[in-house]
Amino acid sequence: MLLSLLPLFAGVSLAATYQAYNFSVPIDHFHNETRYAPHSNGTFNLRYWFDSTYYQPGGPVFVIAAGETDGEDRFEFLSQGIVTQLAEAYNGLGVILEHRYYGESYPFPGADVTVDELRFLSTEQSLADYAYFAKHVIFPGLEAYDLTAPNTPWIAYGGSYAGAQVAFMRKLYPSIFHGAVSSSGVTAAIIDYWKYFEPIRNYGPRDCIESIQTLTDLIDRILIDHPGNRTLHAQLQSAFGVNPAIDNRDFVNMLSTPLGSFQSRNWDPSVGSYEFRHYCDNITSTEPLYPANNATALLPGLVKAAGYNASNTTLLSSFRNSIGYISSSSSSAESESAEDDNDNGTSLPKSSGTSWNYQVCTEWGYFMPGSSVPPNIKPLISRLIDLNYTSSFCASSYKIPFPPNVTLINQHGGFNFSYPRVAIIGGTADPWRDATPHAEGLPGRESTDEEPFILIDIEPEHVWDGIRGAVHHWDQNGLPEGANESEGVEVPEEIVAVQKEIVRFVGGWLDSFEAGEDL
Repeated sequence: MLLSLLPLFAGVSLAATYQAYNFSVPIDHFHNETRYAPHSNGTFNLRYWFDSTYYQPGGPVFVIAAGETDGEDRFEFLSQGIVTQLAEAYNGLGVILEHRYYGESYPFPGADVTVDELRFLSTEQSLADYAYFAKHVIFPGLEAYDLTAPNTPWIAYGGSYAGAQVAFMRKLYPSIFHGAVSSSGVTAAIIDYWKYFEPIRNYGPRDCIESIQTLTDLIDRILIDHPGNRTLHAQLQSAFGVNPAIDNRDFVNMLSTPLGSFQSRNWDPSVGSYEFRHYCDNITSTEPLYPANNATALLPGLVKAAGYNASNTTLLSSFRNSIGYISSSSSSAESESAEDDNDNGTSLPKSSGTSWNYQVCTEWGYFMPGSSVPPNIKPLISRLIDLNYTSSFCASSYKIPFPPNVTLINQHGGFNFSYPRVAIIGGTADPWRDATPHAEGLPGRESTDEEPFILIDIEPEHVWDGIRGAVHHWDQNGLPEGANESEGVEVPEEIVAVQKEIVRFVGGWLDSFEAGEDL
């Protein structure tokens, strides 16, 4: 199983649209590094957008790092999120800058990109882009004002991968970025990231999690304990409506798909996915929710073969409803294969998936095997899904040898990342928490105005789907102007408190700029 850090929002709140502008940057900022050879003297355009609604001369710039997606996907953070609050409070300019190789910000023309052309896609090149932009940009309509760094204070804000980006850009370019707010920032690159599922296991609804664990174990017992019984395997796969010829790993990988929707939850139902709650409601129902079919009669025999009680009607209902849910929401198991070699290893379509997977294979890791889950923990995904399987696309699609060079990222601090005027904000139930300084088991830190360290917890009654805990950069988004409780949407009090705190400590950072304090 491999997931982007980007939440897969089910919908998008009404957000303003902005005119796109282009800014030219070097393709290659590092001519002395052999990893980018052959080097390039060319330039290309990065897209950016800005909102000057609250800007007044002398105000700061708040730049949103768009991260591993099309920059337009971040409009909501500019029109109605925490950056909107910051811009209003301090008469600032809000900006979104698109990441190289995402959206329309590609160095090379054409609908596809070659693996060779992807060599300029790296975290350090993207950080240099942001620094170059901050030092040289002139915003249309604001030409009369010098908004470049370091003459104007720049505060960077990012979530997830972009959260790590802004933390690193503050550390590597301290004279350009006066401060940074890293929301769910994954400052630690991890090759074997089995812990992705731990917050789901710990914070998901207890009855749902136990059902997922039982069903996962049941299927593993059939496939692992009966390795040569192709008849039994075929019965199991046929029950889910897939081709019995499918590789067992592809099959169980498909079954794990609903878990990815936990990350897509949000306190705002218009941007958050309901899929995880819907899945839980299905598999915890004591009554069959899907009509009987030819496979229904197979279930007691499959349950018995796995070593479970075949007369347990609750388990049989959960099994049947899981099959119904997966069968109705998945296209084909084959399309879920981590080893699906659907290209020739030289040319790939320009897409966020192509670009992020390249970064995964070269620098970041985050492969999510079930086989690495400790024996004392019942996993949420099959133990058949191992590190070799989850990383195999690196060789097949990009011809990149395993493992990724995570030192390129972790040299900046990893779990111990710390730097003045960098805020580290996370969510208790975020699947990416264990790749951040808020990871479980790390020593706690004192939160100070110089280095805020905030972990957001939200009571289940304050979230529309009734599941406890903040998830992935929940502090970034907000409600549209004019939204009110009569529309059935309310910002959780915990989010309100954190956003007020962010506005407060950023104000202190801006005061320090005016006072001419050191980096």
